[in-house]
Amino acid sequence: MKNISKTLLATGLSVGVLVGATSVTGQGFDQAHAATAQQQTPYYTYKGLFNIPNNNALEDNNFYAGLKADQFIFNGLKVGESTKADVFKALGSDFKKYYGKKELTFYEKNGVIVGFDHNDKLVNLTLRINHIKNSDKSIEKHVKKGEIYNAKTTQVAFYPGNSIVIKAK
Repeated sequence: MKNISKTLLATGLSVGVLVGATSVTGQGFDQAHAATAQQQTPYYTYKGLFNIPNNNALEDNNFYAGLKADQFIFNGLKVGESTKADVFKALGSDFKKYYGKKELTFYEKNGVIVGFDHNDKLVNLTLRINHIKNSDKSIEKHVKKGEIYNAKTTQVAFYPGNSIVIKAK
C-alpha cells in the first residue's frame, strides 16, 4: 500500500510539474509572439548641418522611411509641432528673412529655410541639397520622379539636386 501511495504521489507531482511547465511555456510563447507581431514605426533623427558635400543621409533607406512615416526630426525640430522659439534655440536666431506673405513668414540660414504660420508654428522645413555630393542620383535611387510622401501630418516633396521640402498639412 505504501508503494502504491508513493507511486501515485510521484505521478501526481510529475503531472503537476508538466502541466505547470506547459502553461508557463505557453505564456512565454504568446508574449514573444505578440512582441514580434508589433510593427515598429520607422524614424530618423538628423543633427548638424545638412547641405554639406559628405552628407550621407540621402543614401540611407532609414532617412526616407522616417520621412514617409512622419517621424523625421531635424536638430530636435519636427514640422507641425515645433515653434519659432524652438527653431531659434536649436539653430540660432541669426536667420535672414527669406519671404513673407499674409499667413506665412520664411527665414533662411545655412541652406535651411524655415516657414512659420501666424501662430509661430513651424509649418515648413526646406533642406537645400545642392552642395551634397550626387544628391540628385541619391534621391532618384529612393524616390520615384515626382513622388510626394503624403504622411499623416506632413507632405514631403523631393527636388533632386535642389531641395527637400517638408510641409505641415
